[in-house]
Amino acid sequence: MPVYKRKYHSGTVLWFYKFSPPGAKRGSLPVREFGFATKREAEDAEAQRRIDEQQKYDLAKAGVGVVSALPKTLAMLLKEFISEHAEKKLAPKTVERYREQVLYLDPALLSMPLAEIGPLHLSREWNRLLESGGHHRRTKQPRPLSAKTVRNIAGVVSSAFLRAMKWGLATSNPVTNSEPPVPKKHEGMALIPSEQMLLIKSATGPWCLPMFLTKSRSKSRQLPSRHPRGWRLF
Repeated sequence: MPVYKRKYHSGTVLWFYKFSPPGAKRGSLPVREFGFATKREAEDAEAQRRIDEQQKYDLAKAGVGVVSALPKTLAMLLKEFISEHAEKKLAPKTVERYREQVLYLDPALLSMPLAEIGPLHLSREWNRLLESGGHHRRTKQPRPLSAKTVRNIAGVVSSAFLRAMKWGLATSNPVTNSEPPVPKKHEGMALIPSEQMLLIKSATGPWCLPMFLTKSRSKSRQLPSRHPRGWRLF
């Protein structure tokens, strides 16, 4: 039985189950549920969930999938958001990226009912991801995620909640009042004309490099620049 144990930093030990649903395709989200106090509870719940998922799959094949149960947890909402919105309206690469980003979210948060998720829950999750949301490929040890990655994950959750509001599953978007990190902006540097000429004259390497730099300099004069001093270096 695909039942697993998870020990949290507080010392609490909880059980959860995870398995691939019937007819699952490559990249599909697994069926998961968390928060069981004992292994037996998780096993019983997993067995019943398998029966439910098989019935849903059989109904969908029979053409009556529209009567399936509505999403109640964040995990169910994200799955519905990807299958009913992203896969039908967005590029395959975007859908793949959404699936990868969802996997970073904490299982405890994913198992929460939609109505109970507030901005503070999400702010805590963004901070957790910043501190130890990723893992090293070789050692599997936790590692921080970049602010840009965490903000992208928050964007996926926000899009899912906005879609939930349109579907009548939620009354508000808690991501709006949470505090996802803001990536640092990198300012560009520019060379004044005399510095540009010095760069061209001191260029070494391929014989064509000075010619290339001179041509680039002439093009930069023709293009509008946000910086008054000329070339921008990044």
